[in-house]
Amino acid sequence: MQSLRIRFFLTHLAISAAIIGFCAAFIVLVWYPPPFGQIEGVYSILLVMAAVDVGAGPLCTLVAASPKKTRAHLARDLTRIGSVQLLALAYALYTTCIARPAYVVYNVGEFEVEHANELTREELAKAPPSFASVPLLGPVFVEARFPDDPKESARIINSAIMTGVDIKDMPRYFQSWPSAATDARDKAKPALRLPEKGALREAVARLLGKKGIALADAVTLPIDGKVDRGCVVLRSSDLSILGIVPYLAP
Repeated sequence: MQSLRIRFFLTHLAISAAIIGFCAAFIVLVWYPPPFGQIEGVYSILLVMAAVDVGAGPLCTLVAASPKKTRAHLARDLTRIGSVQLLALAYALYTTCIARPAYVVYNVGEFEVEHANELTREELAKAPPSFASVPLLGPVFVEARFPDDPKESARIINSAIMTGVDIKDMPRYFQSWPSAATDARDKAKPALRLPEKGALREAVARLLGKKGIALADAVTLPIDGKVDRGCVVLRSSDLSILGIVPYLAP
């Protein structure tokens, strides 16, 4: 009697763990590559997803798998449990997908994360072909440059103040990173100027050490995420992206 329950429970647990493990790995490695999972706060969603699908699902099966039930009755109960699990998984995947980082946009001395659900069809339709769609396989670094027309620039600033729709939400103004006329080199802070005994400098030094780059050859720019800020580490010579270090170390 108990062996049937345990067998069903372990089978369900193994299947659930495999599916959730694959989905979680895809989310944190593709949609939210480190450290975006931390600065965007996606780990709380993954914990809920794991609790429901890996924890609650198999436990419900443990309770439902009674040898006194007919096969039809047991199949019906397990189907219901599986359906609830799939719905919970689908909701978690949908939530993380639509809110995933699409672009990391540089403008006025810092980077901001532009999420997939912040890019409207209307704005994407106005963008050049290279920025007319939402990236599917991880965030792309770009620069948003204000137009030369002062009236259009003023309209964008007014839109940001009045409606919250800023230039980072307007891919028609995106340029590949780094743009030829970027001011990022002037705005960036040399890595050597980070506090010598601070955790941030230590984290930046570790990142550069793994890449074989000296601290003197790197600069940093701030990045603003949903739940945490950090700094983007760049090579000083060509402003290539070397990595991102969160301010709040994990």
